[in-house]
Amino acid sequence: MSDLFSSTARSTVEFETAYNKLNQAQQKAVEHIQGPVMVIAGPGTGKTQILAVRIGNILKKTDTDPRSILCLTFTDAGATAMRNRLQQFIGAAAYDVGIFTFHSFCNMIIRENPEEFDLYGDFDLASDLDLNLIVNEIVQ
Repeated sequence: MSDLFSSTARSTVEFETAYNKLNQAQQKAVEHIQGPVMVIAGPGTGKTQILAVRIGNILKKTDTDPRSILCLTFTDAGATAMRNRLQQFIGAAAYDVGIFTFHSFCNMIIRENPEEFDLYGDFDLASDLDLNLIVNEIVQ
């Protein structure tokens, strides 16, 4: 068992309770701990819960570093909910897991690797201040 879960009995109980509330198909997704998984389902069907429990399960059953996990979602609300649920299972280590919206993840990649996206040598990334000025101009 991972040190993340041994830190508090409450984390283990919350993880087990969340796992036991999942249906059989959801538990199957959680038990698949090797490699990627994609959960496609409608609103309110438990996607966020499945992925949070799956991440917890991976960390519980393996020696995987939380920083090596990437979780992508469509909305900021989904990313926030994912981190909050995961925090119930593993505590502060939930902030080490890469949980992003698709947009924020791609934005981070571009900002960290601008030379890879400058095909013509004339591409400049806007600073946060530049972006703020641009948005203010548009809004006014």
